Amino acid sequence: MNLSYWEERHYFEDNDLIVIGAGIVGLSTAIAAKSAKPNLKILVLERSSLPSGASTKNAGFACFGSVTELLSDSQHMSYHDQVALIKMRWEGLQLLQTNVPRVDMSYRSRGGVEVLDTSDSFQMSALDEITRCNTMVADAIGLKDCFSIVDQSLSTTFHNKAIYNQFEGELNPMYMMAALHKKAFNMGINLLYGMEVEAIATRAVKLSDRILNSSLIAVCTNGLSRALLPKLPMQAVRNQVYVTERLDDNPLESCYHYDQGYVYFREIDGRILIGGARNLYPQQETTSEFGQTDNLKQHLQSFVEEKILGKTIKFEYEWSGILGVGEIKTPIIKEVMDDVYVGVRLGGMGVAIGSGVGKSLADMVLS
Repeated sequence: MNLSYWEERHYFEDNDLIVIGAGIVGLSTAIAAKSAKPNLKILVLERSSLPSGASTKNAGFACFGSVTELLSDSQHMSYHDQVALIKMRWEGLQLLQTNVPRVDMSYRSRGGVEVLDTSDSFQMSALDEITRCNTMVADAIGLKDCFSIVDQSLSTTFHNKAIYNQFEGELNPMYMMAALHKKAFNMGINLLYGMEVEAIATRAVKLSDRILNSSLIAVCTNGLSRALLPKLPMQAVRNQVYVTERLDDNPLESCYHYDQGYVYFREIDGRILIGGARNLYPQQETTSEFGQTDNLKQHLQSFVEEKILGKTIKFEYEWSGILGVGEIKTPIIKEVMDDVYVGVRLGGMGVAIGSGVGKSLADMVLS
């Protein structure tokens, strides 16, 4: 890089904290740290022109768990751990709305509907577990009667009863990230895009042409973090999302979930957005490579055509994001070497927990 004296001084010298990754966790970490200690000099580095993992590539669901997901989790998580996870997701959503006013991210409280497959006994069992799941949510966040059984009129291909979550919402991920970027910039946090980090060490970050020194380093690259820290107990997985052409008769009125939340769909701008189904192709989608695949795309297209609309459609937009997952659903927030910390493994719930992970990571770094 051909840099002036002023550029060198402003961006690269005397940093107190370097944050790697300008997604929701990275910016939330920087904002929380700057809020706690306004005199800190903070630099956020992002390798792409946009946050490249999932922060602007998710589907915009502000959710904290469907009933079938909660039931599935209960098979390998304690009740206490499930309550803690719901609490983390809900409090993260509230913190996000503190950092970004609802209007600035086009937040809409439309509720969430979980549709059920009559041929799947596990999905059908969810109708009998509403009370237990409502108790779990009430124990976690104090909200009563979160889930209710409602008539399902979207399509006869699903059971005639569905499960409604009155506290779910949706948002525009790009608006959310633009607002976080603006907040960070206005606080005096330095942000640089197109800066790929090759390696990290105690109080040092290696770029292609220089080494940056900093008292503290926070790695917030979620599913892509093992490129820098290969021993982290997590795995990168790909999540594909598609958006249809504009529809004259779009029947969607809410956010929808199906099959433990692995498939999700909603209306945006007169179109249908649908994503997920990575559980059907686990080996294929366990990757840090972006891209689309014909088999998963065809599955989701058939889902829209056969289960929702009853007619053929075309996808006009398609993309993928990279998530960080593990054997457990709690994120990794810890010091991994002297003065180097991580906030990663968001488990596909970055919108819900990203702000909280950033705040917790900032608290740990500054302590």
